[in-house]
Amino acid sequence: IMGAGWIHVANLLCAVLFAGRLPGVDGCTWYAANIIVDTTAGVAVEWCLLRGLHHLLIGLRCVATAKLLDSGSYRDSSGAFRPLAYVTQMVVWLSIVTCMKVGMVGLMKTVPVIVLLVNSALSSLEDTPKIKLVVVMIFVPLMMNTFQFVLTDGFIKKRKRADPLADGLIAK
Repeated sequence: IMGAGWIHVANLLCAVLFAGRLPGVDGCTWYAANIIVDTTAGVAVEWCLLRGLHHLLIGLRCVATAKLLDSGSYRDSSGAFRPLAYVTQMVVWLSIVTCMKVGMVGLMKTVPVIVLLVNSALSSLEDTPKIKLVVVMIFVPLMMNTFQFVLTDGFIKKRKRADPLADGLIAK
């Protein structure tokens, strides 16, 4: 949720800063393009950065740090909450999200066809700015953020170890 809030603020800022930089492209289009890119390619970038950091730490034999950053693992072996693990993981995740955001903004600035395609998709709403605003601020984020949350939850949530006996994979 912290990452989503951070990205929302960054997307609003990008919409304000880039509105009018491309002919005929307004802040609504930039906001929608940011959400669409962040929730698709951006999720893949976040996954790569998170996995890359983990592999780097293991490769450098920083096992304790890798364990501290074990995504979603906030409790010790006795079940006690570890605030340091929680805060450290949040700071690392917000750093990853920030790196992703910078990369996606760079992508959209370098390859403006992405923004222009979103602008084209929204062009039928040009004569009804209030409807365009509702679509861009409610419907696009609702659909795309749901998609993003499902994907992201799949790789940042702590997984329980599979029990082959319980799953019936090993004969008893």
